[in-house]
Amino acid sequence: MARGKKKGATSFVSVSLETLNTILRPEANVLVSRRFAETLGIEGDRVVGDGKVMDTYGSQIEIAEDSLEINVSNDDF
Repeated sequence: MARGKKKGATSFVSVSLETLNTILRPEANVLVSRRFAETLGIEGDRVVGDGKVMDTYGSQIEIAEDSLEINVSNDDF
């Protein structure tokens, strides 16, 4: 049985701060690596990586869907 990551798989992606700011509320908790936080001098709460914790962080994100009404008639073609 193969274990670990497949060749070419990555654990991180690059996302602009602008993108995160448009999606996340100012009071949202964001998971970052402990070493990243330590490097920046940021203190945070220790997180144990189990499914329940990950579900909690994922449920913080609320995406608003805009309704769009489109009216098309045969005369438009």
